[in-house]
Amino acid sequence: MKKFMIVLQIFVALLFMVKIVALAEIVQKAVTVPAATGAPKRAAAETPPPNVAASAKEKTDDGLSKSRDLFKSLEERKEKLEKKELFLKSEEQRLLLLKKEILEKIDLLRLQEEKLTAALEAGKTAESKVYKDLAKVFEATPPAKAGVMLEQLDVRTAAGITMNMKRDKAGIIWGYLSPRKAVEITREITSAGKQNPN
Repeated sequence: MKKFMIVLQIFVALLFMVKIVALAEIVQKAVTVPAATGAPKRAAAETPPPNVAASAKEKTDDGLSKSRDLFKSLEERKEKLEKKELFLKSEEQRLLLLKKEILEKIDLLRLQEEKLTAALEAGKTAESKVYKDLAKVFEATPPAKAGVMLEQLDVRTAAGITMNMKRDKAGIIWGYLSPRKAVEITREITSAGKQNPN
């Protein structure tokens, strides 16, 4: 941006110098009179006619006003660009802060996810241990009583206990269940198997 401004200032200075040189040539042509003419003509030549002097002055004023206008428009453009640059820098800072905040929240969410996963696994392990312990109790209970107790339990709990029992013991108890309850427990076991394919 600074280089551009320096080049622009040099360009304006050169333009101004070209205008001065052109003006000097115009004045010199107006002043120069052939030597063959007499003194009165020379005197007349030394003072340019009013219309030539006015024309030269107008050209100079016109060139200077154009240069001033160009310089003024360049200055205005420079100010606009500087304002835009400041705005873009502030937006960049805002976006960097926003990015940092988002990354911090993502890290926090990952940490919470890890904690929840660990808690869920711990809960599943504890639930599995409870079902295994209850399965041992039901295996030790006489099949008729175990069948009546399983009949009274909710389907999920009954399915969890049944899945953790030895097959032969579960099969004997299964004979003491009503067909409706057996179907419900079977559906629960198969749906749990679909959710946990391992």
